[in-house]
Amino acid sequence: MSSSPPTPPSPSPSRLVPQLLSRSLLQHRRFDATLRPVPDLPAASPRTPSPPRSPPSRGSSSRAPHARLCPQRPFPNSSSASSPANRRLSAALTLAFLSWSHDPAVHPRNAPLSEAPLRAAALALVRARALPALFRLLRAHAPLVSTAALTDVIRALGEEGLPRHALAAFHRMRQLRCAPDAQCYNTLISALCRNGRFRDARFLLDQMERPGARCSPDAYTYTVLISWYCRIGVGTGCRKAARRRIYEAGRLFRRMGEKGLQPDVVTYNCLINGLCKTYRVERAHELFDEMLKKGCEPNRVTYNSFVRYYSVVNEVGKAVEWMRQMVAREHGVASSSTYTPVIHSLCESGRVGEARKFLIEMAESGHLPREHTYKLLKDAIEDAGEESLPAELCQSIEDGIKERYRQVMRIKPIMRPVTR
Repeated sequence: MSSSPPTPPSPSPSRLVPQLLSRSLLQHRRFDATLRPVPDLPAASPRTPSPPRSPPSRGSSSRAPHARLCPQRPFPNSSSASSPANRRLSAALTLAFLSWSHDPAVHPRNAPLSEAPLRAAALALVRARALPALFRLLRAHAPLVSTAALTDVIRALGEEGLPRHALAAFHRMRQLRCAPDAQCYNTLISALCRNGRFRDARFLLDQMERPGARCSPDAYTYTVLISWYCRIGVGTGCRKAARRRIYEAGRLFRRMGEKGLQPDVVTYNCLINGLCKTYRVERAHELFDEMLKKGCEPNRVTYNSFVRYYSVVNEVGKAVEWMRQMVAREHGVASSSTYTPVIHSLCESGRVGEARKFLIEMAESGHLPREHTYKLLKDAIEDAGEESLPAELCQSIEDGIKERYRQVMRIKPIMRPVTR
């Protein structure tokens, strides 16, 4: 009588849960109610067959629109991943894994808890928004907490949209026997500005500027404030609010010079970009001349601000002139971000032939256009009856766009979801 082969014993949960948790924490994934990692965003691959199209109606145009080279990626659904139950579960699993991995009874040969795993667990608790558990963990292991670890926690809290808790973590540094440095101040100021807390950020700057302060502001401190003033001001949509933010950025720029700090090319680029987007191009030209006088060499970002401005106001000749000057002065090489506004402006003004030449020039220089730019120009050429693009060029551009899409989708599963 033949006996059936014995079934292998099922692995115990004490071994599976830590392995699952470690793999998911490394990939920054969340969990559902069944301890399974939440899958990534559903995205169709380029090989997914598209549904059959309905026949066009009689009144519609005979020209069919171009098919999308890459499928549209949907917006993430944050209802399940950001629920309070999932956050509590993620925090509990994080703490359980930390205690299990450094338990001497389970792993007698493992090294004791150090700063690196403690920092990783703290960042996982921040992403789970388990803030009471985060501060309890930091207090319980206060000798292992360093200023660099708290700086990373403050940065993560700012990225999660929790500026009040970032301030709380900063004020608890003294309890944890950590002294904030200039990088910690700069990280907190950036986190506050990211969430619109400019008054608190300016209060921190005033504290740093006081005589006898522990940390004096450096050029990066002012650059962070100027950058966020310009970025948030332009994104408000209100011209008056945008002008006020740019005015505050200009005041900080002058204050920076009064303190004896030399602005670098990043500081100039932030302010020039903000001035160009608020249509104060005269002041932007003055800053550009000041850069050249002080020996601060502009780069491609500086010229792109002027190229975008002149393309928006339909002065394409000046935009092309700035692009040619950049190449002639060896301050940079024109890229797709330089050609794109020029091509869009030419298509909108009906100068399709010139836009076609610029697209061919961009492709021959080794730069891949965006999918929207490529489709816009193809539609404009077909509507205007101009000479179409070469077939080999079109094939190479379409293959490049699809390959870029595959690279993005290959990297996306290990990227932290930004939108909650």
